[in-house]
This record gives sequence, C-alpha cells and structure tokens, in this order.
Amino acid sequence: MPTSSSLTSSPWRFKQLGCAAALFALAALSGTAQAASMKDGAKAYEPFIAENIGKAIAGAKEMQAAVKAGDLKAAQDAWIKSRKGWEVMEPVTGTYFGEFDKTVDPWPNAKSGYHAIEAVLFSAKKTDDLDQPIAEMLANMDKFEKRLNDKKFAFAPQKLLEGTANLAYEVGEEKSGGGESPYAATSIIDMQQNVAGIEFAWNTIFADTLKKKDAKLAGLIDERTQNLKKLVGVADIKSMDAKKVHVGGEELAALMLQAAPKLGLKPFKVGDEDEEGADKAK
Repeated sequence: MPTSSSLTSSPWRFKQLGCAAALFALAALSGTAQAASMKDGAKAYEPFIAENIGKAIAGAKEMQAAVKAGDLKAAQDAWIKSRKGWEVMEPVTGTYFGEFDKTVDPWPNAKSGYHAIEAVLFSAKKTDDLDQPIAEMLANMDKFEKRLNDKKFAFAPQKLLEGTANLAYEVGEEKSGGGESPYAATSIIDMQQNVAGIEFAWNTIFADTLKKKDAKLAGLIDERTQNLKKLVGVADIKSMDAKKVHVGGEELAALMLQAAPKLGLKPFKVGDEDEEGADKAK
C-alpha cells in the first residue's frame, strides 16, 4: 500500500467484516483517563490484527499448496481469501509494518507479492513459476506476525489514527479510480475490506473518547464512515460511483485530522490537499 503525505490538520455487496467490535471500559472523565482509554482501545485492537494476519497467512499457504498441485481455480480462490485478511489490516500495514507491506502489497508496482502473483494466476491463468514469489510473500508475512507477537510490541493511538486517516484518504484519492487488483477483478473487495478496517479501528480506539470531547464531530465521522461503506458496498467497480467515493474518502480523512487535537494527539498530514478539505467535510 503506498503511503501519502500533505493534508494538514489545524484546528462490502460482499460479506461485511465478521469480527465483533472490541469493547472496553470508559469510566473516568479526565483528560488522563481519556488518553488511557485510547490505549486500552489500541490494546483491544491487537487481536483483530492477529486474527487477520492469520487469515492472510492461511490463505497464502492454501494458495501455495494449490499451485504445487497445479490447481488454478483453488489457487485463485486462496489468493482472494488471503488478500481479504491483508486489506482489512491496512490502517497498520504501512505505519507499523512498512518494510513488509512494500514487498507483500506493492501497488501500482507489481514486481512482488500479491500483484505479481495475481498477474500469473488471473491474467496468464497459470500456476507456473510461482513457488518463489509465494514463499517470499509468506516469509514476510511470518515476520509481520512475529513482530506483532513480540511482548515488547504495542500499538499507539497516534500512529493508529495516522494510519486510519491515511487509508481513508487513499481510498478516496487513489483507489476510487479502480484497478488495484485488475486481473482478479477484486478491486471492489479491496476497498470494502479497507473501509471495514477503517470502521473497526475508529470504533475500537477513538469513537467513544471523541464523543465525550466533541459529539458533533464524532457524529460526522460516523456518518461519513457509513456513507463510504455504502458507496463501496456494490458488486463491482463499474457499479461504484467513483466521484462520490473520491470525495467521501477525502472528507473522512479530513474529519479525522480535525479530531486529532481533540483526542489529545499531535497534528499530522495525509495526501496532497490543503486545509480546504477539512472545511468541505463539515
């Protein structure tokens, strides 16, 4: 997943994500307690990532076995299965696991990982010469999982918000044009998984805290998230209103930038727009 950077903050018709939202207690009202609650949310978010890197690895191993057996259809199905696990984790793949993301899911560069494999399975419709690319992708996924399971590893609210907002912006600015997975014709599933990942991250880590700080802004973010989910919840890219997705993704990102200081987090940048994007989102 490519990363984007320069909007500043001042002031799935496919199965929806079947993972229960994490719940955590929010008892105290002080600023310190609010910060602690986001840390609790970040901790509650870890099992979601652990589950989905597991799904990505399991799908990749199924694909590896199918390729060795010369079973094209099974290999294609397993590619899609694995990719769903990866795409829903995109709020963190770039910010925390960037060196792995660059080889597992480089886009639009398709020299390795999912998209190099996609071209062979879905365009050339072959299972030849895929042993090494799949083995390399699995090796990077295993390193991802090992880092996640390290006792010293922990997600932090600041980077999680940055990753979530950047993904919302990327869905609008870049993915709305379609074509991320053109040979497999699953670009819409990529986007559905992305939005599901955005929604889960926001609701698990930030939503309750922002409601106490700025209920109006919290409501707007929820509204824009549901709107974006509806826009990408179509059968295929041809059925999607690309212009509305473009605007919707950018508006959602802009609102998340506005939320940063209210959450006690540092301002940050996404994309290449100016601050007018935040005003339009109001």
